[in-house]
Amino acid sequence: MRTIDVTPTWGEVGNIIWHFATSNEQAALKHSHNEFARAFAMAEVFSRVYATLTEEQKDLATKVLCEELTKQGF
Repeated sequence: MRTIDVTPTWGEVGNIIWHFATSNEQAALKHSHNEFARAFAMAEVFSRVYATLTEEQKDLATKVLCEELTKQGF
């Protein structure tokens, strides 16, 4: 059987959480704590390893960063 991956990207998760925060969805925000933790932990990982990436990897990182920021309206 073939399946379609509909898992949201981190940029899309950011949009969902932003919506919860701006619409005062406190219960939903409380349940989003794990997503916050993972997102900020990954940001720290990225910050620490970025300098060790090859130029090709840095180009890919920049491309993905721009795509995810665009999904969030930036």
